[in-house]
Amino acid sequence: MRLPGEGRQYDLSFLHSFRTISGKLQGKISGPGALSAPSPGLVDWGSCSGLRQAAPGETVIDLHLVVRDLAVVLAIATGVALLFGRLHLSVVAAFLVAGAILGPTGAGLVAESRMVDALAEIGVALLLFTVGLEISLSNLGKMRRQILLAGGAQVAATILSVLIVLLAAGFHAPEAVFIGFVLSLSSTAIVLKVYAGRMEVDSSHGRISVGILLFQDLAVIPMMLLIPSLRQWETAQASAVLLTLAKAGVSVAAILVLARFAVPRLLREVIRLNSREILAMTVLCLILGIAWIAQLWGLSLAMGAFLAGVVISESDYVHEIAAQIFPFRDVFNGVFFISVGMLLDLPFLARNLPLILLLSAAIIAGKMLCAGAAIRLLDYPWRIAVVGAVGLAQVGEFAFLLLSQGVRDGLVGPVPYQNMLAIAIITMVVTPFLMDAAPRLAQLWERIVPADAGGGDREETIPARQKTENHVIIAGYGMNGKNLARVLKATSVPYVVVDLNDVMVRDAREAGEPIWFGDVNNPEILDRVGIGGARMLVLAISDPMATRRAVAVARRANPGLFILVRTRYVVDVDDLIALGANAVIPEEFETSVEIFSRALREYHVPDHVIRQQEELIRSGTYRILRERVPPGGGDMLAEFEEFLRRKVIELFYVAPGSPWAGRTVGELPAGNGIVLLALLREDRAIIQPSPGETLVVGDKLVLFGGHAPLAAALSELASPGR
Repeated sequence: MRLPGEGRQYDLSFLHSFRTISGKLQGKISGPGALSAPSPGLVDWGSCSGLRQAAPGETVIDLHLVVRDLAVVLAIATGVALLFGRLHLSVVAAFLVAGAILGPTGAGLVAESRMVDALAEIGVALLLFTVGLEISLSNLGKMRRQILLAGGAQVAATILSVLIVLLAAGFHAPEAVFIGFVLSLSSTAIVLKVYAGRMEVDSSHGRISVGILLFQDLAVIPMMLLIPSLRQWETAQASAVLLTLAKAGVSVAAILVLARFAVPRLLREVIRLNSREILAMTVLCLILGIAWIAQLWGLSLAMGAFLAGVVISESDYVHEIAAQIFPFRDVFNGVFFISVGMLLDLPFLARNLPLILLLSAAIIAGKMLCAGAAIRLLDYPWRIAVVGAVGLAQVGEFAFLLLSQGVRDGLVGPVPYQNMLAIAIITMVVTPFLMDAAPRLAQLWERIVPADAGGGDREETIPARQKTENHVIIAGYGMNGKNLARVLKATSVPYVVVDLNDVMVRDAREAGEPIWFGDVNNPEILDRVGIGGARMLVLAISDPMATRRAVAVARRANPGLFILVRTRYVVDVDDLIALGANAVIPEEFETSVEIFSRALREYHVPDHVIRQQEELIRSGTYRILRERVPPGGGDMLAEFEEFLRRKVIELFYVAPGSPWAGRTVGELPAGNGIVLLALLREDRAIIQPSPGETLVVGDKLVLFGGHAPLAAALSELASPGR
């Protein structure tokens, strides 16, 4: 059957006219040389060569080739990702390698790379939009020291270091400053993914790293606005630079206004309609609208999407919005990293591999030094500084945006561009390995550099040596630490707290808490808080690495100390016990224990039986929940399961106001195997009471039966409508 118009070629020259007009408008808006009108294109919708005969200079996009290329891209990327997953390597690294394989200098399997580039533009926009969603403006004030001091110091130190080195190497100042911009940025996506997978976002090094990453993300705005001034370095005037920075300030102010007032109200009204479709359309409109406004200010589409995420992050419905965006983000992010890999010139990489590896190592080392020095400014110990610096040692995804704009504006040539691209990819690939090795690097560094108490010169960092005996040392002043301190204070048990969150330490000290800023891993700090005379150490910190080391250090300092450890996962229990912990409370299985205890109580299993099973689980360091057949505990578990299938005994209390007071035993619910064994009244027991026995307030009915029938009978007895 032939469809109407099948095989025909249609002239879509009006699309070219529209694009030309829009390109001219863009040129007027963004200034001379900002963007040229895109070249006209053709789309092949059928099996023919195009919609009309291609004119000289026009391009034809064959949709059949596009579909084929996308299938090839996804197939190769999936295969490489599976291989990398089995090797426990980063998925981002897999996508970058897949892109290099698919690219024109690799196997050359992709014919329509322009379509992949277009999808990559969407991918990076969605990536940066979700990064923006994770930036809560309300939390920026709480992290202002990490963001402004450490973040500003890291970016400034990196740019200045790169500038000095490149100027000495003969680079022009504009190119040196631009490369400094690129190298000062780290990968928010990779770092947060690794820390989230390890549950280390709330750790000391996780918090400081997030603060620095937030500053880097926000610093991209003035960086991109300053690129035109770098291009016109010789003729640029101070007034023009100040105007550019003023535009950045106005942009940030507009974002704050939108985030605080306009957007939350708009989304609140949309949510009231209870329509997912309208919400999705509204979010898409906000993303495109803010991205368009950002382009008017000379920023890129991806940068506009990032700003849109920041604006929406203050909404109460940010999690619902993120849930709708995340599935698409993951796919397009993969395409983005694949497209970055496709840009890599493999012959160039092969010819210059020793130099590129040397430069990559130098950049990683330099970024670690700059980031470590910035973290030390906040009085963190060397351990935190080294671990946090290692996580920030790579070149980030924002660098690709800067590089693309720098190439368009002529700030970097093909050779520096390929060098920077290869270095960025290599640093991203090795980041997970470096972060795995960070604890060992920190230990090695502390052997070289003497450990200090907290990292700074503040007097309150190191307390006077505590003379208290038989006290509790609390490491970590989060929710668990605060609750424990409150209970200890109420029961007059002496205690002292150690924490690395300087803001929390300052606030708690003003409230009268005996708290000190310091690293519980440091023997000097433990000595100052009286570890030798302490009775108990409670480790309630969110850093698994620091927790393990603190257990070992504390056990060496006081062999008789009772060490109680909170950990997130039960897999850590055996290692912590082996290191010297007396008791370990894993959050995930304590939650499961509480859940099954509540469930058993609902089925009226006696409390002493529930307590017995809880002790059974805890006494075997939770093996009964981790193993299919626990060593030595299989018989007990089988007996317990058999007990649940058998009948049980339960009491029912005739409370004041109960409808059963004044009624007889014969009126009680019967059947389903429920037996009234006895009636307990005051100090005597009436065995097998007669049906005519009248119930009085205070009586206790001893009932026997199966779990389900007994639960139904008790529910009926407790019903106020009887």
